[in-house]
Amino acid sequence: MSPYLLIVTAVKEEAALLAATIESPRSVRAGQREMTAGVLVDTPVNLLVAGPGQVNTVQALTSAIEWQRPAAILQVGCAGGFKQAGINIGDIAIASEEIDAHLGLEPERPTEIPVDPLPFSIGCYGGFEIKNRYAIGVELTRKAQSVISRKMAGMNITVNLGPFLTVSTITASDRRAEQYFDAYQVCMESMEGAGAAHVALHYGIPFLEIRAAANVVGKRERNHWNLPLAWERSQAAVMTLLKGGIF
Repeated sequence: MSPYLLIVTAVKEEAALLAATIESPRSVRAGQREMTAGVLVDTPVNLLVAGPGQVNTVQALTSAIEWQRPAAILQVGCAGGFKQAGINIGDIAIASEEIDAHLGLEPERPTEIPVDPLPFSIGCYGGFEIKNRYAIGVELTRKAQSVISRKMAGMNITVNLGPFLTVSTITASDRRAEQYFDAYQVCMESMEGAGAAHVALHYGIPFLEIRAAANVVGKRERNHWNLPLAWERSQAAVMTLLKGGIF
């Protein structure tokens, strides 16, 4: 089996355009997970829809990797954008770091953010102890930002590079959004990134995470969300990367 790019999403809509474009598609199975294998822009890929949340992501990625090790992992999808970071609905962002918002010690006042650091590490990779932050390769992320930015120039689509926040409880108030931004200076919020970044570090596999904002983090106003736009733009970014020869 030749090396391939493992593309993981939380829900099928985040991979639908890629699935419709893939050449020579075939169904493969690993760890009771269905994947679609094929070719995108001359690149062997496996599309994996893992389900929402870190637990689904970690189980699905581990199964896929143990079945056949990929050359790289690309996580794609929608997210909430922090307006404090200048993110608008439809903007694209690339993670420079993943932060697990709920991994730590409860502070003295439970309403405080951030949680206090753990008194122990949850792993050591490349000589660095991990507690709740996962660094992502600088060279790969900067190349990705450069390639996508050139494509989006003149389209009024911002392509950001910055820290992402992974939550288990979706933020639904402006106050909590402000607290998270003040604590971490993040640009995007999702429910899967820290888990994917951890698995990639554990196996020593290059990792890249790209998301488009479907909503603004804060007070929950579903009538202002634009999921189809975020799905479309995040997958367009993937195709741009493949055409740019990033992988």
